[in-house]
Amino acid sequence: MRTEEMKKRNYIVLMLRRTIAGFFNSLPTQYVNVYILEMGFSEQELGLLRSIARLIASLPSSLLCFWADVSDRRKSYLIGLGIEILSALIFFLGVGRLAMVIALLLSLTSFFGLRYVENILIADSISSRKRAFGFGILDSLMIFASLFSPIVAAYIVNLFGGISVEGIRPLFLIQFAGLLFASIIASVFVRDIRMFAHFSLRKTFYDSLTILRLNPWLRRWIVLEVLGGYVFSLSMPYEMIYAIKVKGADEFVLGYMGFALNVGSIIALPIIGWLADRIGRVKTIVILRPLFYLSVCLFLLSSSPIHLITAWFIRGIWFASRAPFQTLALELVPYDYRGRWNGIKTLIAFTLGSPGSLIGGYLYMLISPETPFIVALLVDLLLRLPLIYMTPETLDRKAYLEEFRRTSW
Repeated sequence: MRTEEMKKRNYIVLMLRRTIAGFFNSLPTQYVNVYILEMGFSEQELGLLRSIARLIASLPSSLLCFWADVSDRRKSYLIGLGIEILSALIFFLGVGRLAMVIALLLSLTSFFGLRYVENILIADSISSRKRAFGFGILDSLMIFASLFSPIVAAYIVNLFGGISVEGIRPLFLIQFAGLLFASIIASVFVRDIRMFAHFSLRKTFYDSLTILRLNPWLRRWIVLEVLGGYVFSLSMPYEMIYAIKVKGADEFVLGYMGFALNVGSIIALPIIGWLADRIGRVKTIVILRPLFYLSVCLFLLSSSPIHLITAWFIRGIWFASRAPFQTLALELVPYDYRGRWNGIKTLIAFTLGSPGSLIGGYLYMLISPETPFIVALLVDLLLRLPLIYMTPETLDRKAYLEEFRRTSW
């Protein structure tokens, strides 16, 4: 089979896998942290569990990305798929701290390690001038398939007794079955389209550090990723807990919040992907950033379910900027360094950012439930946004790579 035909087939199969997995992964997404709390953990213990899991997950997540460069992207991808499936199964079967740490560890490893490897495979299958648009279309289909999954999840939780351990547990069993089906399709058809030689893992790791040491904006991007770990670890584990405990939301309000998030993303993703391929990745990300801050403010100030749902609709529009963000992150390095670049930044960002959830739990319990969200907003606005703005534009691939090599070497 010719390379171009393999690229097309890979893209279609990866799109199908991500679309199916998107629906089933979306079922328990809003309930994972609530599920852990319902098992008897406090917000502080939840933060500790997530911080431990994030710290431990840094190594396997990085190794998946390194392996994608050192050996075979397909093998690395298949390992990631297996980890994702096992995570859902342990969430369903597990009880107690150890089980939750293992389930969170596997979930984080699959979310970051598997996602990065899948993004690399997708990027390998799309030309640079259409890459952000290609990611946008793919993510749009995934979110479209997941559009009603939060509402479906709400009815399932309600059917099994409401927001409780027994009410939420069936979601993980359904997730496990769906991921297993999607992974079988990917394992049969996805191939590594590169012509490559095997490399030493030690040499690959050293090369990653060398690039990081010599290129200034890659170092800034690592700082950006570390800060991102704090922004989202501080706040996201406590969003649905806050909505339930402080704003009085039930499973149906949570369901319609998730639905609104998906609708906002579906509307925005193709437009944002097209815009990023026209005016640039960096400009597009910066233009959309205020929507994140607006959604946080509306979420905290909300006085009715309508306000919560509206906040998540705005969040969904902003969330669509992940397509140019992930495109930019991949394009910061040459083609052959994508795996090791993702590996080194995941290792550093995960390790240094692991205390974020624990800090968020203490802020939530000891100061006020609103504090983690306010701190996360300020860190993103005052520190991450300037770093994004300082990142070179990668849209003109030839010009960017010339500048990259001149600066790095």
